[in-house]
Amino acid sequence: MKKLIFIFIFLTSCSLTSGNEVETIPIVELTYQNLDGEFVSEDLTNKETIIVFWADYWGICRQELPVLEENLKNLTDEYDVIALAHSDKENTTNWVKSNLKGDLKVGFSNEEIRDTYKVIGQPLTIILNKDGEIIYREYGYIPINDL
Repeated sequence: MKKLIFIFIFLTSCSLTSGNEVETIPIVELTYQNLDGEFVSEDLTNKETIIVFWADYWGICRQELPVLEENLKNLTDEYDVIALAHSDKENTTNWVKSNLKGDLKVGFSNEEIRDTYKVIGQPLTIILNKDGEIIYREYGYIPINDL
């Protein structure tokens, strides 16, 4: 029982962590696999970039991705927006096709990307400046109105 309480406290504290305390190496190009299985390279120097790490099996992610997509028109002048899933490709692809309109860039994270950005859970939203440096990092709720 004590072990379960410790795990719950650890996971909860990870979910509430925010700020820029995690240092990463700046990246100016991001290569990921899209829903069609093709590898896409995104230039991250055009404007600030929002990357949302998510999973189709988390309820909060399933609720927030359609909201993010709905608000893209308010974000794309200032940001590039990419949602990278860390979940089964078939289930994720089916969920995206059933629940999103296709306006949001969606792909799959990989171990290298997760290690680079120190992703230990999802949802995680990070914002990179034009130099590829993390300027914002938040686990949990995607604060679209604060961006």
